[in-house]
Amino acid sequence: MPDPTTPRADGGLQPERTSLAWQRTAISFVAASLLFLRWATQHGPVIAVVVGLAAATAMWIFFHTRTRLRRIGRLFPAPGLEPATTEVLVVCAATAALAAAALWVTLAS
Repeated sequence: MPDPTTPRADGGLQPERTSLAWQRTAISFVAASLLFLRWATQHGPVIAVVVGLAAATAMWIFFHTRTRLRRIGRLFPAPGLEPATTEVLVVCAATAALAAAALWVTLAS
């Protein structure tokens, strides 16, 4: 069994695939926030708040998960690595909020 305290020479592809998946999620949030700009003239500052929150979530996803995966990537697959529950809960809550905002904007138009 490898010593979990020493960095691995080859991190493997799994941490890289995970990093790319989180980057795609962040890009999706940016794209979704830009779609809301279509209704900025009708709903004013509410849309600016939605766009701002979605963009902030995208930046948090990108930078936080990138830092986290860089930190644990060299120890992968050591036992005891914590799952990304905080990140998953934030993404689920932000997705639900974007869906609710999209429903409101669609019904209010």
